[in-house]
Amino acid sequence: MHEQAPSGSALAGGPSTPADVLDATAGARGEIPGLLQRAVQELHPGLRRVSAYHFGWADAQGQPITAASPGKLLRARLTLLCAAAAGAPSRMALAGAVAMELVHNYTLLHDDIVDADELRRDRPAAWITFGTPMAIVTGDAIIALALRQLPMAEPGGRQALVVLLDSLAGLGDGESAELALETIASSDVTYDHYAEVAQKTTALLSACAGVGACLGGADQMLTAALQSAAVNVGLAWQAANDVEDIWGDSRVTGKMSCNDLRSGKKTLPVIAALRSGTEAGNRLAMLLDQGERLGEVQVEEAVRLVEAAGGRRYAERLSARYLQTALDTLRGHAMVPAVKEELAQLFNVIVLRSE
Repeated sequence: MHEQAPSGSALAGGPSTPADVLDATAGARGEIPGLLQRAVQELHPGLRRVSAYHFGWADAQGQPITAASPGKLLRARLTLLCAAAAGAPSRMALAGAVAMELVHNYTLLHDDIVDADELRRDRPAAWITFGTPMAIVTGDAIIALALRQLPMAEPGGRQALVVLLDSLAGLGDGESAELALETIASSDVTYDHYAEVAQKTTALLSACAGVGACLGGADQMLTAALQSAAVNVGLAWQAANDVEDIWGDSRVTGKMSCNDLRSGKKTLPVIAALRSGTEAGNRLAMLLDQGERLGEVQVEEAVRLVEAAGGRRYAERLSARYLQTALDTLRGHAMVPAVKEELAQLFNVIVLRSE
């Protein structure tokens, strides 16, 4: 007996078999790069140039890169699949998928500036190449483009816009909490502080799920389940990303390792080490509370202390736990089986870089 699409979904006109569902979703996903470029064409020429460079479509002189990779488009894929989970054609969420990729790239432009990250996708970040003011303004323009994608989408466009606006508030809260955390003494840091910081990740993924569900005509129960799963994926990914920042391969991440630790950010492995009550954790607190940016020798010592205090192990286990919670949430709700399987695979890709 086949599992049915949820009641109250926009099933009429949707793909009729699991293979049709996956083919339709893959086809819609294939349209995203072109739609993103078309959206960016609406910008002022100077903003288009920075955007094209940031997205990887062009070099610093504005010359097209013919072999440019479209990237994994994880947020677009999540948005499309959440529409398909409601039994709707995934194409109904194309506007939402474009919007979420635009929001994601807006956050990258601004995050690189806030974090002083000089590399993005294995080359100088946009703010290094074009200057901080131009990168900031380009990010502002891109978020405006994102907001313009949704109001005319039917059905559910206005509802999806509300979801997106709520996520932007969450993004801001998370970024603010992260900056505030840098000023808190190591002895006063708690896991609650980390939960506030994680909003910068969970808000965006939850919005992808919510926007896709709204545009797919999902009922409130399915929409809430998809967003809950996405929040847990976000928590799992943030924990995994914090581990990757310290111990990851820069050839894979496209960024320098230990950037957060070097600048004194208290990411999850660091917080776990500080809260461990171990000698290594106490020594780490003394090192971080010196009030100066860590030198390379100090960074190496901090990495050793975080691992010795169990910070890495804690973050890896917590990431796995959140991912499992997200997968369990999927299993507990009715949706097209092929879509459920694709969502589970996507969750693993987001958290584990397993694709």
